[in-house]
Amino acid sequence: MLMIGLTGGIGAGKSAVASRLAARGALLVDSDRLAREVVAAGTPGLAAVVAAFGDGVLGPDGELDRPALGARVFGDDAARRRLEAIVHPLVRERSVEMTAAAPPDAIVLNDVPLLAEVGLGPAYHLVVVVEADEATRVRRLVRDRGMPEPQARARIAAQAADAERRAVADVLLRNDATLDDLAARVDTLWDDRLVPYEENVRRGRVAEPGALVRPEDWPRVAARLGHVLGGEPRLVDGVIEVRGPGDELGPAGFPRMADGRHGSADPGRPATVVLIA
Repeated sequence: MLMIGLTGGIGAGKSAVASRLAARGALLVDSDRLAREVVAAGTPGLAAVVAAFGDGVLGPDGELDRPALGARVFGDDAARRRLEAIVHPLVRERSVEMTAAAPPDAIVLNDVPLLAEVGLGPAYHLVVVVEADEATRVRRLVRDRGMPEPQARARIAAQAADAERRAVADVLLRNDATLDDLAARVDTLWDDRLVPYEENVRRGRVAEPGALVRPEDWPRVAARLGHVLGGEPRLVDGVIEVRGPGDELGPAGFPRMADGRHGSADPGRPATVVLIA
């Protein structure tokens, strides 16, 4: 199983990428959809939200009044954190349930809008970030969602900066052109990287045995290994040294090689890992 994290700023085109990957065969775990499900009418999640923010966030039909709740938390960091403390654990629980039910050869696509903000990047085999110029995003929000331009710019400014998302990206998909152009690049990602990566992980196969990690790849590889093993990897002449149990490395994307070292199963990111005492 391959776990992919997908994120991007509002209006960047993340949903279009998610739809295309799902059409190619990915199992989509949509955090936004789950966030709506866990606070639907009659759920413990909705009861917790009402207890925290009052009956004013309930609509006449007993469902959550999202505009009313949005008005309560937008621009109020303390209120936003209270809401996240309710919703995020419920979404994670449901995501775990869906992933556990997936077949062994699944490519699980986790659509997580706040992936960069909450530091989830190292939890995934690969993080895909969708990016577009701010002017393009504003234009889409005005055209497709009917937002006034000042509101669109405020929503963009309230999210992580592009640089913050790029820092966690294994794959950066620009989406400033047409949907056909985006779909073609998503298809290339699926065929050339995601499908062989999943097969390599499942079969315990290294993509490029003995390869040295590229300097630009080191931060993300180190973060992934640190998340999996709990240690602090170090780079020695292009080879990664880290302490920890080797049994966890294979499923995490670093199968064991014949010489006892581990290598990256990712065809787009070579690396050699040595476990040290």
